[in-house]
Amino acid sequence: MADVIVGRFALIDLIAKGGSGSVWRAWDSKTEKLCAAKVLRQRDSADLMRFVREKGVSFDHPHLLTPYGWGAEDEHVVIAMPLVSGGTLESVVKKKGRLAEPAVVVILDQLLDGLSHIHAEGWIHRDVKPANIMFEARGNAFPASRLADFGIAVHETDVRFTHVGMVNGTPGYMAPELFSMAEPAPSHDLYAAGVVAMVALNGPIKLHDGSFRPEELNQHLQGVTPKLSAVIRRLVAAQPEDRYQDADSVRRDLPRVPRGYPLTHADGTPLQFVDTLEPMPANAPGASRPQRPAATSSGPSMEAIRSGRVQQGFSSPSASPQTGPQWAQQTPPQAAGAPQPQGAGSPPSAPFTPHPYTRTQTTTGSTGQNQSSRRSTMIAIVLGSASALVLGALVAIILLAVFNNPSAAAPLDEGGGAVSGVVASSGEVDGGSGLVPGASDGEGPATS
Repeated sequence: MADVIVGRFALIDLIAKGGSGSVWRAWDSKTEKLCAAKVLRQRDSADLMRFVREKGVSFDHPHLLTPYGWGAEDEHVVIAMPLVSGGTLESVVKKKGRLAEPAVVVILDQLLDGLSHIHAEGWIHRDVKPANIMFEARGNAFPASRLADFGIAVHETDVRFTHVGMVNGTPGYMAPELFSMAEPAPSHDLYAAGVVAMVALNGPIKLHDGSFRPEELNQHLQGVTPKLSAVIRRLVAAQPEDRYQDADSVRRDLPRVPRGYPLTHADGTPLQFVDTLEPMPANAPGASRPQRPAATSSGPSMEAIRSGRVQQGFSSPSASPQTGPQWAQQTPPQAAGAPQPQGAGSPPSAPFTPHPYTRTQTTTGSTGQNQSSRRSTMIAIVLGSASALVLGALVAIILLAVFNNPSAAAPLDEGGGAVSGVVASSGEVDGGSGLVPGASDGEGPATS
């Protein structure tokens, strides 16, 4: 039987274990979904807890894997994240080999998309590396990567939690000036993204502290198309002022990969992201419960667009002396003021279909609101017409009675009792205290 911690998370099986804690596949009884539960000692969780409390939930982005909930029990803290089980960029490159350029461009663009989002909120990740880039298990479909592990993320205005003399990050992926105690900046995440791209292109390479020497860059970028090579060289430039300062600028300079283009490893093997977790135990919480379907939207889904089911015609790679390889062919120049083309990995013009384990917010579309409004209007018209007919009939009956019985006129003129009674009766119909129960609480047919 699975252990339940903080009264909410049933730990099913161990995914990974490190010096500061462990990551489990768990069942979240509150959301009734599988999740990844990171179990930490309280003394090791201060930075990540600060991030969760301040910003974690609002980072609902297709290329970020941020915590959505937490709980504490005794000396342990549990932090819950969506379960993403397609492996990491580090494991994919180590097990199956380096990636071809189009795949690197797509993954780099998705990484930059996520970095652009957190940088816009004033946060700096500080630990961008292949081991922290995770993939959803989509098989041969277009990859969906997520930047994970915000354990040492820091806000650019937050100096309370920085420690003098401490350097945070992973050696080899840290900008050279950080070793001189430079303050964290978004450009440091972009530097790390450039190193990630070189590792994806070459496989594991020998990294070191400090800047890359020119001969090292020439070796790591040998045979890379000039446009991508120029982007990576600028990302990892030795001097901070020579680098890109924002992720969106990098995305605009990246080559374009057409939709449906086959993404492969350098040896031509198709790029695949399969589920790396063991099958669920039969008696585990959630094992027999069907997963809730992903949210749907009108028009083609992002997965359909990315996998090429909607747009086809780029299946045969070829090169041209005028335009370079087919995947990197550029679109015609746009007129001044026209919107910039989007990056290869995440066009905002297409609807995003959430992963089954992604938290989503459900909103009512405008079509449903219009239909509800029309129904309310029709009901109000019918009720109003019925009330008018009833009132008219009662008045007609009284008038006929008056004309047929003149002796009844005096009481009507003196006290108005009969007329008052009619008004009171019609008020009950209109007010809903008799025919429309509960209308005073706003629960009449017009709003149901």
